[in-house]
Formats: sequence, C-alpha cells, structure tokens
Amino acid sequence: MNTLPLRLLREIPPRLLWRFLVGAGLGNLRAINRFERRRRQGVYFPPFVFVSVTQRCNLTCKGCWATGVREPVDMSPELLHAIVTESRAQGCRFFGILGGEPLLLPWLPDFFERHRDIYFQLFTNGQLLDEQLAARLRRAGNVSPLISVEGGADSYADRRGNGRAYGRALDALTRCKEQGLVTGVATSVSVSTYADVVSERFVDDMAARGAHYLWYYIYRPSGPVPGFEEALDDEQVRALRHFLLEQRTRCKSLVIVDAYWDHDGNALCPAATGISHHINARGEVEPCPPIQCADCRVEPGQVAARITESPLLAAFRAEIPRLTRGCVLMDHPRELAELATRCDAWDSSGRGTFFRELAERPAMRCHDHSGEPLPERTWAYRFAKKHWFFGFGAYG
Repeated sequence: MNTLPLRLLREIPPRLLWRFLVGAGLGNLRAINRFERRRRQGVYFPPFVFVSVTQRCNLTCKGCWATGVREPVDMSPELLHAIVTESRAQGCRFFGILGGEPLLLPWLPDFFERHRDIYFQLFTNGQLLDEQLAARLRRAGNVSPLISVEGGADSYADRRGNGRAYGRALDALTRCKEQGLVTGVATSVSVSTYADVVSERFVDDMAARGAHYLWYYIYRPSGPVPGFEEALDDEQVRALRHFLLEQRTRCKSLVIVDAYWDHDGNALCPAATGISHHINARGEVEPCPPIQCADCRVEPGQVAARITESPLLAAFRAEIPRLTRGCVLMDHPRELAELATRCDAWDSSGRGTFFRELAERPAMRCHDHSGEPLPERTWAYRFAKKHWFFGFGAYG
C-alpha cells in the first residue's frame, strides 16, 4: 500500500486535505505554542478540548462510562457554540466530539458547517454514519470521523451488545472512504480483543478499508458494568507497547496513535499535563471522560474562567504526577477519591454512583508498565511527541 502522504494526496479532495492540514496540523501546533506560553505564566487552558454532546447512545457497551445514566441529557447547540468560540479565543482549533453517540443529535452536522474555522474529530460507533451523513461531513469539510472498531465480530458483539454493530461500523468506514474523508479507527484493547487487534493483519486491514490513522486505547473498566476481567495485565501492556513501536517502523500507510507514552517511552497522563480535559453534556468539566467528577460547570461567557480557575484541575496537575505516571483511575482509585473530596468535587456521571464505584474498584496495572521504558524508534514519532504533544514539565 502507498505511504500515508501519497494516500492523502490521492484519496482526499484538495479542499478537505487543506482544511485538515491547517486545522488539525498547523492549528494544533499554534495551540500547543500558546498553551506553553500560558503554562510558563501559571495559566492552564488546554490546547485540546473534548466535549461529550450527549449522554444518549444507541448501544450498551461493557465498561463504558456513558452507560447507566438515569436521565440522559443533550448539550444545547448554544452551549457547544460558546465552548468552541471561547476556546477558539484561547487558540484552540481542534475539538474532540464524543457521546454517548454524538450522531444522535440531528443538528450536529449543521453545527460543523457553521464553524468551518475549527477542526472536529468525531468519535462515533458508526451505526448512524450512512452515505447521506458522510456526504454532509464532506460538505462541511472540517470533520474527521473516528470510528470504533475492535476485535472480530464475536468479541465486538459481546462488548457492544449488538450482533450487527460490527458490520455497520465497517460499512461506516466504507462510506467515509467513498466521500474522501480523513478517517480514523479507534480500537480498545482488552483481553478479549487483544489477539485480533494487536496484529499486523488488523493494521493492514484498517488501512485497506480507508483508515488514515489508528488510535489504540487500553481498556479502562468504567461505568456500572466495568468488566474488570477485560483489563490488560502488565505483560500484555508491555507487549502492546512493543507492538506499537514495531508497527510504526513497519507500516507507513497510516499513523498509529497512542496517548500514553512520551518520546522516551515514559508513561504519562494527558490530563495531568493539562494538555486536554473533558466537558460533559451538562457542561461539567472533568479531568478526562472516565473520571466523572467535577467542581465547575461552564456556561456562555465563562468557559475559559471556569477551566483555568478550577481547583480540581489544578490539584490534578499538581498531585497526580507525584502519585503515578500512569492512570490514577486504574492504579490509585482511593487517592483519586480523596483528591476529589478535598476539592469539593461532585459526581458528574449522571448515575450518582461514581464515588461508590471508586470505593469498590480494585487497584490495577495500567500503561505505566514494569521494566525499562521503551522509546520511540522513528524520528517522526519522537519529534512529534517530544515537541508538540506530551510532557510539558508535569513530571519534573
């Protein structure tokens, strides 16, 4: 298969490719530079903002933080507009749009079209991403769908609770390829999916189906049915890290993404560096999606102030790097609960059970694996991680 630059030139229409390069490329670099300047002054506003626009979903997935919500709510277009425009004033050009399932909101494609100076990454299970919707995303020109695909049909159905979901996700990839969209695949690596997705065949298959980037997530048990038995052990995490390094050297037809290790292979947490945070459908600001507690809620005119002045986020940046280089939800759930309580944070899960779930969680290994760090092997990944995305002095 062709290298990624050739694929982008051949598969993506010039208008969409230009917006991708400017919005997700140059725009992100400028956002990082502004973030670093603010950080040196002691002011933290993330360069990447992730927003869950709804708590509703058309699937019921094991281990998902969005399940079990008592009264699911949708974010209003007015609040999302305020988040986007006020974050844009801080230099942000790139937003992750999550759910639930964001495509349940009929106004969302029109929203993308009205904010063409912004680039959006659309996290979706793909069930609703048909030919018509893919065409609307092409018309907007500023959206990269990130479609959840993990394991084979059986393991996918077991986690997603729907036997037809796997085929529909692959169909969504086809629709995006036909419309010339810059498209990603998100795959959650669990015990059940490990053999399927930690393989050269899976990487090559996703590239052949039209994916331009492949984002590997380590399964984080969350929600009312966490599925702790699906969490990777230390040996599997280290083997996954080896695999990602090998594939980055071997496969040149797509980008392989992780958000767990810096250029030297040291584990880190993006929320602890301040590089990204999550705003849920109620406007509550959380360190990251599965850590469902908040001490502030954004509203029009107050987005930047609420985030930069949050005691919870400040404590998270100050204390978590001293506690762990990994995921505090996984390896120190009790300490996470204590930090949230000291900051007067409330349960933002919509289930009313987050703190009880923390108390009942076992401490588990995460991406801060044993043994020596495994540094990046290719200059491009080393350079990008060192200069643009990770670290920022959070860990000393």
